Amino acid sequence: MYEHKKSFSINLMSKVFKVDRSSYYHWTCVSFLTRNFIKAGCVIRKEDKQLNNLIKSIFIQGQNRRIQDKLKELYGLILSRKCISGIMKDLNLKVKMKRRYKNTTDSNHNLPIAPNLLNRDFYILNMLEILHI
Repeated sequence: MYEHKKSFSINLMSKVFKVDRSSYYHWTCVSFLTRNFIKAGCVIRKEDKQLNNLIKSIFIQGQNRRIQDKLKELYGLILSRKCISGIMKDLNLKVKMKRRYKNTTDSNHNLPIAPNLLNRDFYILNMLEILHI
């Protein structure tokens, strides 16, 4: 199919050979990557060691949220966010997100506080005694 793609349409050949079009394109993508070609403007992740080292150094410097901007600014490399995230995934670089502190208790109020009737004794036989009813 790959050799005859200029003569015949991929759609027609996929019907004749009873192969899904998506399977053909997946096969071509995998074969391109194994032959060290550049596909769709994204640099090959595993083979480009210089790019991997650049991304690693920017990540280690602590500028991990702006890797795309730094690559463009310092080295003139234009890569997509997905390509950079894929390279980071291959290199096992993970951004650790800071958790925001959320205050869940507001103790500074003038509202009445319910009395502690149970006194942490949760195994009381007669609840009506506790409630004074």
